[in-house]
Amino acid sequence: MQAIILKCKPQSRFHLGETTEVRSNTLTDTSTYIHSDVLFSAFVAQMSLLYPEKTETFIAYFQDGKIQISSAFYCLEHTATKQKIFFLPKPASLNLYHNENIDHKKLKKIQFLSWKVWQEQLLPDQWLDEKFCYLIDDRFVVHLSEIGSANEIRNLSLYKKDDALKVRKHTTEEDGNLYSQTDLFLLGNEYYTVHWYFLYHTDLSQDDQKLFDEVWNSLTHTGIGGERSTGAGQMESLEKIQNLPDFFSQKSQQEMALGLLFPQENELPQLLLYQSKLRGGMFLADNYRLKVIQAVLEGAVHIGVNGKIEALHLHENNGIRLRYGKALSVALPEKYHFQNK
Repeated sequence: MQAIILKCKPQSRFHLGETTEVRSNTLTDTSTYIHSDVLFSAFVAQMSLLYPEKTETFIAYFQDGKIQISSAFYCLEHTATKQKIFFLPKPASLNLYHNENIDHKKLKKIQFLSWKVWQEQLLPDQWLDEKFCYLIDDRFVVHLSEIGSANEIRNLSLYKKDDALKVRKHTTEEDGNLYSQTDLFLLGNEYYTVHWYFLYHTDLSQDDQKLFDEVWNSLTHTGIGGERSTGAGQMESLEKIQNLPDFFSQKSQQEMALGLLFPQENELPQLLLYQSKLRGGMFLADNYRLKVIQAVLEGAVHIGVNGKIEALHLHENNGIRLRYGKALSVALPEKYHFQNK
């Protein structure tokens, strides 16, 4: 397994759309990180522009598991030392952690754990104890050893959502042209810059691996997500990380999904604990939209779920659009295992 950092400037803006039941509300919300189905769609779209003759081949690689990708999570880079802190989703099993002295409202808000916290298998009561960890934005747990001083993170926020009122220009309608758009902004402070990163595994020939790398490099110029024509989704550069911590290569019966999962029917009993959300449903006309599907979220605890790529069928003349739901997974540390009592 390897990682790619998508390096961004401070205040970089992204629109990562969510499913809505009303067409006029399409832009009124955004995800707070880049789900794996969005990364997949961006890669396939870029591949179809650069190497259209290879697009179906690479889709088959995703389908067969020769390419696996996670969602894109947060990465902090120290502006002086260039040291990086990477975050993984909180395992769903730890939402059930019981300790009478713990603040469960605080525990529920936490979304991400740093690699160091994960590696040492620190538990929620240690996350909220400043002898072990710092809590950033009430959402990110970082190990004490990863931060130079508490002063460096005192005013640190990784992201914010912001709403803006806009007016539709390309329309002949006289009413209903005022709408709200919600965007995600990467923040940071004088000590830390915020980037995205995602994990991947490939089993490709040397030539196809070069194409895989080239497409991701190209995406730093074109951007990821929606509203790119207005400047959203832009990135500065790409950095590959090859030497990952040992826990990424370990094996365990229980695993945690690092991307969205669309489980196959026979895999449902293998899901132990998870949350879900709706994906798809893009409106192509007032009364015509793509299929809406239910996805299992990152952080799901499972036993050997592979998932599938879901086809969102259109009219015969419009082809088929795909949603990626074959999540890359990581072995769940023993202390984080779901105990079915």
